[in-house]
Amino acid sequence: LAREAAGRARAGGVAAPLYVAASAGPYGAMLADGSEYRGRYGLSVAELERFHRPRLEALAAAGPDVLALETVPDSDEAQALVRAVRGLGVPAYLSYSVAGGRTRAGQPLEAAFATAADVDEIIAVGVNCCAPDDADEAVRLAARVTGKPVVVYPNSGESWDAEARAWRGSPAFGADRVTGWAADGARLIGGCCRVGPESIAELAALLGR
Repeated sequence: LAREAAGRARAGGVAAPLYVAASAGPYGAMLADGSEYRGRYGLSVAELERFHRPRLEALAAAGPDVLALETVPDSDEAQALVRAVRGLGVPAYLSYSVAGGRTRAGQPLEAAFATAADVDEIIAVGVNCCAPDDADEAVRLAARVTGKPVVVYPNSGESWDAEARAWRGSPAFGADRVTGWAADGARLIGGCCRVGPESIAELAALLGR
């Protein structure tokens, strides 16, 4: 379906490259208890690698252009994903969910980004599913630590209340700030939770896509 959509977009005159990404989210998302925003699952890196590898193999077999290792809350899980993606023959990007300059699990972002710095399979690094304010410094740090292109797609700025299963707060995402991300090294730019089609269209127009 994604290939068909890309084909229709090209037929409609879209000239920018269109990539099909296969998403592999964090272990915590399977638990459905909000732990994807916390990390620290009580599992070792090896155990997390054994969980992720079959999923990544299945996604790679579908023939995507890239694997999206996204919304990763914990640098231990990032290590597992980096190990699991090796030898699959599909490039990947690694994107953390962050808060206040650290991973959701509380690890320093500089060390977290360094996990992917020398891994050939990881072609870009960055952040997603975070507050727009937290994305600003993270983009600069990711570019400096890894030297790789940066991916950034924060959420609306509202926060998820796992107990109430509802969003709280007011939106803070604005397409106007993406020019700063692009200047700081971001090459894959978008929006995550609660960022809708109108915001994405505005963002694309601003970037000339």
